[in-house]
Amino acid sequence: MLVQNQCTIMGNQILVNQFTIDSMQDNLNVEIDQLANMWEGRILVVDSNYRIVKDTYTIDQGSYLVYDKVVRIMRGEKDKNIRMTEDYAEIVMPIVNSDKVVNGVMIATVSLKDIADTNAYIAQRADLLVVLFSLMALVAAYIISNISVRDIKKLDTQIAGLNEGQLENLNIGSSKNELSKLTDSFNMLVDRMRVSEESRQEFVSNVSHELKTPITSMKVLADSLLMQEEVPNEMYREFMADMVEEIDRESKIINDLLTLVKMDKKAAELNVKPVNINALLELLLKRIKPLAAKRNIEVVLESFREVIGEVDEVKLSLAFSNLIENAVKYNNDGGNVHVSLNADHKFFYVKVQDDGVGIPEECQTQVFERFYRVDKARSRETGGTGLGLAITRNAILMHKGAIKLYSEPGEGTTFTVRIPLKYVS
Repeated sequence: MLVQNQCTIMGNQILVNQFTIDSMQDNLNVEIDQLANMWEGRILVVDSNYRIVKDTYTIDQGSYLVYDKVVRIMRGEKDKNIRMTEDYAEIVMPIVNSDKVVNGVMIATVSLKDIADTNAYIAQRADLLVVLFSLMALVAAYIISNISVRDIKKLDTQIAGLNEGQLENLNIGSSKNELSKLTDSFNMLVDRMRVSEESRQEFVSNVSHELKTPITSMKVLADSLLMQEEVPNEMYREFMADMVEEIDRESKIINDLLTLVKMDKKAAELNVKPVNINALLELLLKRIKPLAAKRNIEVVLESFREVIGEVDEVKLSLAFSNLIENAVKYNNDGGNVHVSLNADHKFFYVKVQDDGVGIPEECQTQVFERFYRVDKARSRETGGTGLGLAITRNAILMHKGAIKLYSEPGEGTTFTVRIPLKYVS
């Protein structure tokens, strides 16, 4: 293939110089000689009159060459003719112009001795390389298999520990082999399970505490009445009123817990239908304004446009109601609560802003956790169960929405809610 390409290139040069090789084109003459020497062979250039215009051996130069192969190629019957023997190869190729007309023929005789020696050398080196690469592959396979088996055994041990409920010390060191993604995924799973377990234990503890507190208070009140033989009606009525208050508190905690459990279910369904969000917020504010008026807190709704969203009206009402009630409960007397509604082509946005006590920065990531309270004393004083924001967050997530918090202690708090206009299940 290389010889044929070089013959084609040389033929084009001969054609450009109109087969005048000896007289004025010394460079072309030298190039043909050099090419023949490189091949350890012979080159003949024959013009359209079958005259040999170049013979690198100079034996037949100037004479005429007419035989079957040359004649057939000159007539355009064949594009080339190749004859192979043990010692050499003879290639007869046409010299063709741009119109595909044959103007001459080049005959190249190439020695095959160097090519055979080169092929033998390459074959010998190839065998050596095959052996070398095979050894390298075996060593690499041994190393990789040992590393893989070691990590698999470690992973198996960790999974056994996971099955036994041991989460404290489970972790596989990060590696750089093919198991790295698997071990990283395992570590992430263990971390999530560890956090989930801690959250579960804390939740159970908080539920126990919250449910036990009202019961303890009622028992103390009841015991106080039983320990006295004659209880004045005023004291009896006062204690009973306190017990009713504790019962109401217990009932509210249980109701909030049931609401949260319903929202936590994976199979929880939303009763989605088109709802006028403007009217929904106006109704919620109408219910909350009497509570705000007792402390001279002004509640204002600002709507930038009419918004119709595909939502579960009951669950979303509960979420927005919790946000607005909190803005009133944790505000200062004479403060302000600003509720705004806006929308774009894809989402609607509800912002609830107050100028109350605010939330410290270190507490802002925890306020959506169940039973978490920034100020426990004030929360119980306002009747909070510590579940309101957890319920709010779950309701918004069920709508494929998001909620963000911005707050500065002493300056107030802003909750921003984003929910898709069209619900996608």
